[in-house]
Amino acid sequence: MKITNVEVFKFFPKKAAADDKWNTWPIAKPISAYEDFFKAKNLDIQDLVAGACVVKITAEDGTYGLGSTGLYRESASFLDECLKPHLLGLDALEIEYVWDIMYKTCCAYGRTGLLIHAISAIDIALWDLYGKLIKQPVYQLLGGKVRDKIKAYATGPDFQLYHDMGYKAAKIPMPYGAMHGKEGLKKNIETLEYVAGIMGSDAELMLDCWMSWDTDYTIQIAKELQNFNVRWVEEPTMPDDYDGYKRCREILNKKGILVSGGEHEFTRWGARKLVEWGCVDILQCDVGYAGGISELRKINAYAKAHDVKLIPHSNSIPTLHFSIASTNSPFAETLMHKNVSSLFTNQPEVKDGYIDLPDTPGFGYEIDWDYGPHYKYEDGKYIYDDKFRANLKDGLMVNVGIPTDDNKYVRGNE
Repeated sequence: MKITNVEVFKFFPKKAAADDKWNTWPIAKPISAYEDFFKAKNLDIQDLVAGACVVKITAEDGTYGLGSTGLYRESASFLDECLKPHLLGLDALEIEYVWDIMYKTCCAYGRTGLLIHAISAIDIALWDLYGKLIKQPVYQLLGGKVRDKIKAYATGPDFQLYHDMGYKAAKIPMPYGAMHGKEGLKKNIETLEYVAGIMGSDAELMLDCWMSWDTDYTIQIAKELQNFNVRWVEEPTMPDDYDGYKRCREILNKKGILVSGGEHEFTRWGARKLVEWGCVDILQCDVGYAGGISELRKINAYAKAHDVKLIPHSNSIPTLHFSIASTNSPFAETLMHKNVSSLFTNQPEVKDGYIDLPDTPGFGYEIDWDYGPHYKYEDGKYIYDDKFRANLKDGLMVNVGIPTDDNKYVRGNE
């Protein structure tokens, strides 16, 4: 079944609702060390890159598959200019072959980062297409469900909402990092007390440090963390600080706390370093960053052989299909935003802290065109419409430029 068309769409996020708690919840980031610089320029690093790229791959019989890059939008040119030319005419069902072609074509300039994001989106789209062609859900192609439903945890700052929804576990975006000193450490502990008071003493808590701690800070805070039901500390150091990761794990494991990481790793080779160096108890590679479903399967096999769990980052439907078919992935993340639509339709509901998946062929989703302003990227050009201009004018997006191309945008094959 030959690939006959590859279309690339670049989505920008809408501003969060005024009462969304994400708006007022501080989040420590590595760049927080230079907070004054960004405040002076009125910039937020997430605004500059947030959103997503979606790829639509169509086979010769008209069946199509959809995939995305996850939470970042800057892979459009790689998808259209670097990878699309290689895909046209290939067999859509030879997914492993296609992955290898893409990686070996681009490894000289893209072994990590945005190009692997692009490869991930294509791989996801091919699995979606495969499922549609043989009329099976992707989890069935991965060996079938190993559990009827999968336990979910909520990531975000609206803990009363998560408690009321029936969640039994929550991940806290930690407000302060090593750069905030003792006062920040004190506020982090106060945050844990606040969350535990809402979620209950039995609820599992995970701490998302987003690369903003270091070894010294972990030593200081570890003795306080044992007073809470903390399941893991996530990304305490920068991704390439393998020695720091290992030391943090040694410190926290002694307190009965696990260490997770890998959200910002790429491919099986990046994940292998975290495992071989003894950096993590849990890998959190993202299907939209690490190389897609095909690569996540390899990472999972390697992790399982070394007694390391794989609990992927993000709450995408492809991630859920992978996790419900993996004995090594007992938990799933759900990123919670108030009144913000998802990039794809048919999002599964969370019931009493668990998620089940239907038996719809492929991933069972379609693009939600109302997710945010978007345009098509084709042959190096932006193809957009007046609605895109209006969304910019109305302030739905921030810190993005208006394309100069005057072509009109057409949604997919409409």
